[in-house]
Amino acid sequence: HTGMVAFLAEVGRHFRKGTLLSSMSLTLFSYQLFQAYDFYHLNQNHSCKIQLGGTYQLGTLMSGHKFIHKVTGQEVYGLTNPLVTAGKAVWLNRVKTSPFDLYQFFLRHVGCATCRYLKLFTFLPLAEVGRVMEQQRQEPGKRAAHKPLAAEVTKLVHSNEGKRCINARYHSSLQALEQMRDAELQELFREAPFHELLLEPGTTILDACRRAEDIPQGPKGCRMVSEGAVWINHSKTDSPEQVLTPGQHILANGLSLLRVGKNNFHIIRWLGPYHFYALSVYWR
Repeated sequence: HTGMVAFLAEVGRHFRKGTLLSSMSLTLFSYQLFQAYDFYHLNQNHSCKIQLGGTYQLGTLMSGHKFIHKVTGQEVYGLTNPLVTAGKAVWLNRVKTSPFDLYQFFLRHVGCATCRYLKLFTFLPLAEVGRVMEQQRQEPGKRAAHKPLAAEVTKLVHSNEGKRCINARYHSSLQALEQMRDAELQELFREAPFHELLLEPGTTILDACRRAEDIPQGPKGCRMVSEGAVWINHSKTDSPEQVLTPGQHILANGLSLLRVGKNNFHIIRWLGPYHFYALSVYWR
């Protein structure tokens, strides 16, 4: 451990005031010293010879390079890359940027950088990159290049979980829905209310919709189901009085995903002894 005075005396003498005085706050004034010493520490204790950072960190990487060269005579290197942002940072940590949000970012916000990101962040062959970019130029609205970019990056970062999220949300996969935990579904369908309802014998589609409060009471709600405005587990239903069927309307994990219209989702977890009996009979 080194005290602040000793640190500034030992490390600070290797830095020129002209570079550091471009910022006047003490925090920023000393920032490059700490970063440079960090690089030096990694070099001496872990044989680190290269550091990566955002483009804005070029100055601190250069300070580390100069400090190590002056003190040890070694050549070390820095590599910078533009940050991937769209008004806010995009994180690899799923707690800070969920798989769904990561997918949405690359689907909707990368703009003219799509081709470069396909080459940087995916393992797609260059011929495939060229093909989807040509499709993108011909029909921009279909996002032919954005979709594989978003899918490949999400799978690369989040592995099977990322793939599940993509399949559950965009490819109507029941298997993916069944494999998801409650928290994953709530994260994926962030605006969807989450309901815990008692499953009773004879519960119909209309009953489920009304108890989840995703359709109006009375004839209007019944008419919405009859006219095909309601989807359960990605399948359109038009039979209000149809009894809920395990495997079709109730997934193996005891969940149902309801959708009314285009984007009005509700998640239902079914409770009660009849729920367990019905599922055990179905999956037997």
